[in-house]
Amino acid sequence: MRSNSAIRGILAAGVAILVAPILPVAQTPAPTRLESFTGTMVNLNPGTGENLKIDVFKWATDAERDALLAVLKEKGDSAVGAALEKAPTAGYIWGSGSLGYSLRYAQKSTLPDGGERIIVVTDRPLGSWDREAWKATGQAAASSYPFTVVELRLNKQGRGEGKMSLAAKVTADVDAKTLTLENYAAAPVLINNVRRAAASI
Repeated sequence: MRSNSAIRGILAAGVAILVAPILPVAQTPAPTRLESFTGTMVNLNPGTGENLKIDVFKWATDAERDALLAVLKEKGDSAVGAALEKAPTAGYIWGSGSLGYSLRYAQKSTLPDGGERIIVVTDRPLGSWDREAWKATGQAAASSYPFTVVELRLNKQGRGEGKMSLAAKVTADVDAKTLTLENYAAAPVLINNVRRAAASI
C-alpha cells in the first residue's frame, strides 16, 4: 500500500501535467514595419492593373550591402540568388493574391534632387506563385534571374514609379554603392502611382 506522501507526489505530478498546456507561451513579436510603399502594376502580362504593396522591416547595413555587391561582382547572378536564399527576411512584397514574396534585401538612398531610391530584392522571380509568371509586355527576351530586383524612384513628396529586373539587367552602381537596374531611364515602368504609405505600426 502506498504511503500518503507517495500519493501526494502522484497527485502533484498529475496536476502539473494538466496545468502545463494552459500556461502562457512566450510569443515572438511581429516585426515592425519601418516603411510601406504601394503602387499599381503596368506593362505586365499577366499582372497589369493589380495593386502591389511593399513592406520593409529592415534596411540593409553597409556591411550587408558591400557583401552583396561583392558577390555580384566576383561570382555573378547565380551566386547572388544563392546568397539571397540564406539572408534573413527584410520585408514582403504583396500582390493581389494571399501569398507574399519575402524580401531578402532592402536599401534606401537619397537622390541628387532630394528624392529617394528604394531597392528591394526577393529571392525568387515575382509572379512565380501565379499560374503564369509575370512578363513585361513588348520585351523580346525577358530577364530570367532566380530573384527579382525592384527599384523605386520617389520625389520629395514620396511619390514616383518603379521598375524591375523582369525587364532590365541587374548591375552595380559603384558610385552610389548599390545594386541597381542598368540604364534605369530606358527601362519600362512596371509599377505606376507609387506612394509611400503609413509609417511603422
